[in-house]
Amino acid sequence: MNSNEKKREIPSARTMLETLNRAGFRHTWPRQIIAEHLAYLGKYSISFTIEELWHAICKAHPGIGRTTTFRTIDLFVKLGLVDRVVFADGTERYHVGTGTHQYLTCEVCHKIVELSPSLAPDLLACLAQQSGFITSGHRVEIFGRCPDCSSPQLKCWER
Repeated sequence: MNSNEKKREIPSARTMLETLNRAGFRHTWPRQIIAEHLAYLGKYSISFTIEELWHAICKAHPGIGRTTTFRTIDLFVKLGLVDRVVFADGTERYHVGTGTHQYLTCEVCHKIVELSPSLAPDLLACLAQQSGFITSGHRVEIFGRCPDCSSPQLKCWER
């Protein structure tokens, strides 16, 4: 692992809120609730849509608005605490964590699996250097079908 590469880390709710604070954003009750939900999803490597997150939050905290949830997730994406993965069909799913940003993504069910082990940072740096790029980071997304969606037991119209 080179000095530019960070090991994948799942931020706690506290870390997320401290990161917001350092970036000049207020610590509010809705942001705290959203950060707690995100920390849970990150701990279990559960990807999600913002709609799914908002509906889950509303079950326990009906006062949290949809717009607040969308804006807070957008902030966490900009701060590097959450990744946005956009599929070819325009669907967006989110994954909590900082670091490698390397995923296998299913084009059918939109499952996101983190590459483990990740691609060697030295290889990625070498590829960039050969192309004359000076890198500031990277994202690797390999698209295909997960084992469930590529099962020969499923008929093509069930996929």
